[in-house]
Amino acid sequence: MELHLFDKFILLALDQKKGKFLVDSFTLNYGLAGAILLELSELQKIEVKKRRIVVVDYKLTNHQVIDASMKLINKSKKNRKPRYWIYKLGNKSSGFRKFVLNNLYQKNIVNEEVNSYLWGLIKIKRYPVINTKEIDTIKDRIRKIVLEKLKPDMEAVLLLSLLSSCKLTRILFVTKKEHKEAKKRIKELTQNIEISEAISQTLKEIQAAVMVATTSTFISSSSS
Repeated sequence: MELHLFDKFILLALDQKKGKFLVDSFTLNYGLAGAILLELSELQKIEVKKRRIVVVDYKLTNHQVIDASMKLINKSKKNRKPRYWIYKLGNKSSGFRKFVLNNLYQKNIVNEEVNSYLWGLIKIKRYPVINTKEIDTIKDRIRKIVLEKLKPDMEAVLLLSLLSSCKLTRILFVTKKEHKEAKKRIKELTQNIEISEAISQTLKEIQAAVMVATTSTFISSSSS
């Protein structure tokens, strides 16, 4: 079953039983934006040149999230830094998130439940995982890469970077010892893995951008 990087990020960010997200909406949206940009980079649709993102492959994929993001970047009158696109895509991520969740629902990976409050005036959707095979496989591989030094693949490194940026590593590494080991291993992997310069630069820029975005959001909400 084909799942994109952003599909897997959303699955990892979900509470499997309760169907709600484990982080606030700002962190989730910026993390999803980062996952989309990294997906575009992996697909060789974009590159980072002089610390600016440029579209290098204009061919559409017939995937709504990928094509909409690529068109948005291509429409810009000038090349911009990844941080700009983290905010830009992040502000549109509620729509992307709905599409991803609906896609996972169509694939029978999650269920869609509607909870009503205040006599039906407020309705909140939850997406509990009903087919845990995909997510369990992802989690098991990531844990082995970190704790058993299994040879990493590109996607696992990118997912680990996103989870770290969004403070989600504790969903996979629960104990204090595991979490400490995970932080060390993630740092090693993102620094030492042999990946293309374009993806390496994109990864570093996106990780920094997500961290700045989520941190500044937390600070501004706390001060208010």
